[in-house]
Amino acid sequence: MNWIPSLFTAASLISFACFCQQASCTEGDTVPATVSTQTSDWHGYQKHSFNMAGHRAFVVSPKVPAPGNPWVWRTSFPDFHSEVDQELVYNGYHIGFINVVQMLGCESSLDIMDQFYDHVRSQWNLSKRPALEPCSRGGLHAYRYAARHPDRVACILGDVPVMDLKSWPLGWAGSKKQIEEAIEFYDFGSVAELKQFRGNPVDLLAPIASAKIPIRHAICLNDQVVPPEQNTLEAQRRLKALGHDMELVVVQQSDKAHGHHFAMPEIFESARFVMQHTNVMPRDIEYFELRNGLANSLSAFRKEKRGRIAFLGGSITYGKGWRNELMRYFEKRFPDTQFDFIAAGIPSVGSNGHAFRLQRDILCNGPVDLLFVEAAVNDGSNIPDHPEIMRRSMEGVVQHIRTVNPMTDIVHMHFAMGSHLDDYHAGRVPVPIAEHEKAASHYGCTTLNITREVADRIQAGEFTWQSGFHSNVHPPPFGQRVYTNSMTRMLDAAWQTTKTPKPHAIPDDLVDSHSYIHGRFGDLNNAVLGSGFTLQQNWKPVRGGTRAGFVDVPALVASRPGSRFTYEFEGTAFGLFLASGYDSCILEFNVDGNEFKKVDSITQWSKGLHLPWPLILADDLDPGKHTVTIQTTNEAKNRTALHIIHILEN
Repeated sequence: MNWIPSLFTAASLISFACFCQQASCTEGDTVPATVSTQTSDWHGYQKHSFNMAGHRAFVVSPKVPAPGNPWVWRTSFPDFHSEVDQELVYNGYHIGFINVVQMLGCESSLDIMDQFYDHVRSQWNLSKRPALEPCSRGGLHAYRYAARHPDRVACILGDVPVMDLKSWPLGWAGSKKQIEEAIEFYDFGSVAELKQFRGNPVDLLAPIASAKIPIRHAICLNDQVVPPEQNTLEAQRRLKALGHDMELVVVQQSDKAHGHHFAMPEIFESARFVMQHTNVMPRDIEYFELRNGLANSLSAFRKEKRGRIAFLGGSITYGKGWRNELMRYFEKRFPDTQFDFIAAGIPSVGSNGHAFRLQRDILCNGPVDLLFVEAAVNDGSNIPDHPEIMRRSMEGVVQHIRTVNPMTDIVHMHFAMGSHLDDYHAGRVPVPIAEHEKAASHYGCTTLNITREVADRIQAGEFTWQSGFHSNVHPPPFGQRVYTNSMTRMLDAAWQTTKTPKPHAIPDDLVDSHSYIHGRFGDLNNAVLGSGFTLQQNWKPVRGGTRAGFVDVPALVASRPGSRFTYEFEGTAFGLFLASGYDSCILEFNVDGNEFKKVDSITQWSKGLHLPWPLILADDLDPGKHTVTIQTTNEAKNRTALHIIHILEN
């Protein structure tokens, strides 16, 4: 293994000799003092370099830390095979390193690691249990440290790690110098004593196995420098005897460095392995329910090498952030799959809009394999006093999608808002989440309750609603990282399924007999226009902001009171999808000639914006044909207009 350059200096040896006289810092000692660092670039991220007891050390900071500040502790050769580290720091992980590699895992090197551990946790507020990432001889001190402190290690990701001094350096002809160093640092009297040593990583696996620390090693079968049989495979045999095991990533052969070097395989999978086991959770629970799972979409992505994924929601879905990160995740998780991503977020719109726009916005090019849907925030804001509409709308989404394609997997996402966090802190389930869950549970859909997770993280003191989310339902970068990590954690768990793909059963009974399971847009051209209403082909307001898709489009428009039109349809529910602006009126409607009812079509946000606004006017009609009459009034001062972008039918 003499391909590895010497990273230890004479000055380091002198400092080490002095340091050995000092007791190592433990968790019970005084908080370590902050050290000054030198900042440089590391693959586009900030690297903070410093010196500790004569040993070179650094911490790489992510641009947006993941919740709980998880980290990976690289124990050797940090610039070799750094691809996994780059993926991790992209996902919000810190990277830590201290150079004790030449000490070959002796007790004094572990003492220095103790000091480093205490220091970086204090100065960077890092999590208690990092992932250890040993490469080659870094396995010696990584595993011996894990045996010393199994409670400090979340998982181990090894790259051809040395597990036995007898194999390397003793078994490799090019390591005479390292044999001498091993004798010096371990204070062996001779090579014979080194051979008799029973403190190698392969000898110290019991505490690691007892703690069930997850392990994953990459090896090459023709590696002559660190032969798998004497190192990783021997460790695996001993782990199995102890009731534990490890994952293996096997390279059959390489012609580089006697088989010891090779192109790093399964980079993304290895990063996900680390993330799976190092997530810092506020409680010992998860925040998703897989229910019937995602086996159907997994099969499409893996076997058919194609996938159509739709994102249905409001502005939190419309904007950039977690949705872009999920697209990246899918493309990296399934690199040979051709994806068609459908971005169907409309700002301000909740489930009562989603249920009627599925054919136009989701299904226009055919069925989807996987649907992500969110509406808890906008339902909580827009229709807080109408849980029945929340329930009927979300069931309408699920049943409609599954009727078109029973193979479609669906994930419900409950995003965070202040009032819903207050509900959880008071021991209540927010009404929109409770109503949406009725549909999710009834149809076996997967659910991710990020609101509950954010509430628990706030309760645990990780951040506040202000510091983490700026008290805003539209997450800043940190909030987007919380969302993304939660979603990909859920997906990682779902992909571990062994279920066979099969159509999702559609229950015979509905959650609510009035659900909008046939939701659709009606044809504006079928409206019979009376005085005052016109069908404009490219409607645009005189003033005020607009949303894309609700301007420069056909619209039924009236501006004066007493304007009227009638509309015939067949179904059980009727409504209007408006561009609700500063001039939107109190309207009147009746069904089949019955008494007129009044509904205010303005919203609290309409003063400066023509908001996309679905109004369900009647949803308990008998099945059959109906005639609806709509007219404007002057009951609100200076508000006599109506701008109808879509007619809603069920």
